[in-house]
Amino acid sequence: MKKIIIFLIVSLLVLSFTEPLLAKDESTADLSVPEVVLDVLWVRSQGFMQISLGAVAFVISLPVTIPLKKTGEVKEFLITYP
Repeated sequence: MKKIIIFLIVSLLVLSFTEPLLAKDESTADLSVPEVVLDVLWVRSQGFMQISLGAVAFVISLPVTIPLKKTGEVKEFLITYP
């Protein structure tokens, strides 16, 4: 249990220092190998973590959002938007 809590705290700290990440390629030059490696190892993993945490938060919020009929808004805010 302690390892899970530490993992969640570290994940939240790491995610709090990231800015919104866009998958659009706005560069006109060819990408170098370090840029591709950084993209694969860091940027895409951060996006995956943000979507995963949003999905977990969505599932946790279901007991409250289902009676209020706000699941669509919560899904858009927690999963679709990030």
